[in-house]
Amino acid sequence: MPTLQRTTLVTFTSLMNQGLGAHVAGWDKQSQIVTFKNGSELLFMGENYDTDKDFDRFKGLEINGAGIDEINECQEGLLYKVLERAGSWLNAEGRPPIVVMGTCNPSNNWVKELVYDKWRDNELPPTWAYIPSKITDNPHIPEDYLKSLRDNMPEYEYKRFVEGDWEVQEKPENPFFISYDAKRHESFQPTFRTNLPIYISLDFNLQPFCGIVAQIWSDENGDHVHIVDEFNVVDGSIPKMVDTIKAKYAPFLFSCQITGDAMGKRGDLSQRDNANYYEQLARGLGLSQKQIRIVPNPKHENSRAQCNYLLQFHPDIKVNPKTCPGMARDMKMVACDAGGTIIKRNRFIISQQSDFADCFRYLCNSFLNEWYIKHLKRSGYSKFGPNFIPETNHL
Repeated sequence: MPTLQRTTLVTFTSLMNQGLGAHVAGWDKQSQIVTFKNGSELLFMGENYDTDKDFDRFKGLEINGAGIDEINECQEGLLYKVLERAGSWLNAEGRPPIVVMGTCNPSNNWVKELVYDKWRDNELPPTWAYIPSKITDNPHIPEDYLKSLRDNMPEYEYKRFVEGDWEVQEKPENPFFISYDAKRHESFQPTFRTNLPIYISLDFNLQPFCGIVAQIWSDENGDHVHIVDEFNVVDGSIPKMVDTIKAKYAPFLFSCQITGDAMGKRGDLSQRDNANYYEQLARGLGLSQKQIRIVPNPKHENSRAQCNYLLQFHPDIKVNPKTCPGMARDMKMVACDAGGTIIKRNRFIISQQSDFADCFRYLCNSFLNEWYIKHLKRSGYSKFGPNFIPETNHL
């Protein structure tokens, strides 16, 4: 609510003073409910994700529609909860149309993947619309203000906030994957091949669960690692993750190998029984325990050395940016501190949303470590520290 008071409510107060107030019967500033003279109500609510990760305050809400300001700063789950509740108020005269609107600045996160990218590719659902609008479209903006923006804003900020550029990306100061090169590692070529086994790597967050799907094989052309798909389960549910995987890969699970976050062995998530996450997955997907490969999570600094070595020397690690936009984003945006530890303090900052990056780290640690060690030994390394990180006695 403090953020609303500094932003949205300031704008609403201005509208009240410009004439809207003539139509308002009352404004309860304790509950932040505005009542209009025709009986309609406007409810102001903050997301408050830090204290309400399940959006409990929105459950049971009866509304006709909603507007989400700066939706790019909200969780994806909030949008789905609002869509669920919109249209549930049945006492409105004439049944007004159900409309959910969102405003935002270009952001390299779930809003881009869910809305902008699909609009760009002509794949938006028929009931959805994306309306691009720039500050320069407003004829009432003073020219000296626009000139000040041009003269003083950094190029990245100007392209994003003034020109409305969704494709521009700010490079992190200290990227975790320093060897990742989009020109080399991104391609539309990697697609799911039914004749190859699948490797699924998972990351268990409170919100969301996510995973990547890879195919790893060798042939006459060499060794290959193709990341062909990604998925996330917004409300962090093992049964829903099972359903998500089955929906796409049920006929091919006999050749599946699963790895991921070793912390998935904890028992601190709501579960249907006392089994750990991977036991639930194995049962739900009909896998044997041999198909689950869980190794201790590598330290970030060791994982960084391993991942970047593989990205530099493996002949064919490819990510499909169309089917794996979150993975492609993380590989370019995730940052680390001076010690090599991934920075994860604030999930609203794009470079600190490392869910798919973690999936890649677990994939490398579980399924590419053998290739990594063999290549190191061929390169002359004979002494290794923790997690098989080569030490300095290069022969």
